Amino acid sequence: MITDRIKFILAICLFISLAFKSNAQQALNIKDSIQLDEVIVTGTSRTISIRHLPMSISVVNNKEIKNRLEPSLLPLLSEEIPGLFITQRGVMGYGVAAGAAGGMNVRGIGGAPTAGVLVLIDGNPQYMGLMGHPLADSYQSLMTEKVEVIRGPASMLYGSNAMGGVINIITKQNKANKNDIGAQVMYGSYNTLNAEASVNARKEAVQGTFNIGYNRSDGHRDNMGFEQLNGYVKLGYDFNSNWSSYVDINLSTTKSSNPGTVSNTIIDNDADIFRGVVSAAFQNNFEKTSGALKLYYNFGTHEINDGYNPGEKPLP
Repeated sequence: MITDRIKFILAICLFISLAFKSNAQQALNIKDSIQLDEVIVTGTSRTISIRHLPMSISVVNNKEIKNRLEPSLLPLLSEEIPGLFITQRGVMGYGVAAGAAGGMNVRGIGGAPTAGVLVLIDGNPQYMGLMGHPLADSYQSLMTEKVEVIRGPASMLYGSNAMGGVINIITKQNKANKNDIGAQVMYGSYNTLNAEASVNARKEAVQGTFNIGYNRSDGHRDNMGFEQLNGYVKLGYDFNSNWSSYVDINLSTTKSSNPGTVSNTIIDNDADIFRGVVSAAFQNNFEKTSGALKLYYNFGTHEINDGYNPGEKPLP
């Protein structure tokens, strides 16, 4: 009988010690946990905290974009976003049509041309009307405040082009009451040049952002030149702390050449692309509600020399 009582008392002591240890470990874990800054996602129907979304989302902020000094956004995204792969072919530029790079896929869905990954600028779809896929050379760092990438199917919100994921480019806004001017010039191998200048200004309720950039390279092979001129202007007005509006325009002209493969070279496979986007918005943001009325228009011309005359049938 005494032995049974001793065993019972020892069992109770062991149980109590384990309970105290569990509580202490839990308290230690809570104390050691790291509090991360809240990430706000705007590429949804309304602004929402990232922890309340069921999808896998990555955000590249303006500091990371500035530190890379890349004229194009896509090389940065392919390195920073897990599961996002973007094809490349040379020193600078992606090109269009046959032989082009810039094919995007998220978790294996996408390809070249990119029909399964949707690219947005401030929530507005960006793709060629004729071929239905995005133009990789049109997405520049100088106009970008941050980039949000949804990794995984998002067709319920964004349509069939978002089967693999969504890349939402958020353009710059001068929210701080200050003015600044910036410029940078970089030069490297293969006669590669990157130059850009920017002006951000604000006076009371009126704000403006102005950017212009020029990029060129001869490429690491003959007949692989690339040249691009782009500009971005955004004007905004804050009626009060809840209501605001803006209008912006983004223009880009690109000339590129495709030399083909080393074993099967191509001559005069050139492309001359002009793209533009104009948008305007009237929006509100209250504590519990928000909304916006947005209008946008995509336009452009594409001149591509693929070796055939107009109306000529390809060789069998």
